[in-house]
Amino acid sequence: MAIGVLAATLLIAACAAGAPPAQQVETYLRARASSNVNQMVSLSCGAWEAQARIEASSFKALNARVEGLTCQVAGSEGSASYVACAGKIVTSYNGESREVSLAEKQFKTVNEGGEWRVCGYR
Repeated sequence: MAIGVLAATLLIAACAAGAPPAQQVETYLRARASSNVNQMVSLSCGAWEAQARIEASSFKALNARVEGLTCQVAGSEGSASYVACAGKIVTSYNGESREVSLAEKQFKTVNEGGEWRVCGYR
């Protein structure tokens, strides 16, 4: 019985903490490709909100799409978790296609307000 109560308590705590860091980064990248500024800001820490707005606007006219996206936590430093991703964002403008590899940087996430939020790169 005590094990069942402990398991239920841990499950509730995990749900209360929101989505895991890797899932938040995937959602952020999909929002970036679709230039969804409101979603990007909601997935960002307070210090990153202005940059999220800039990133959203940079993809606005590029008909971007995400391909092969997978992310996983690659490590932590202090209270931050770093997320490494594979895949790419493909953009198209004036008939020209470009690919941006998502493996080039790790995404810093921090737990702010009980939610993991994107808060920069390294």
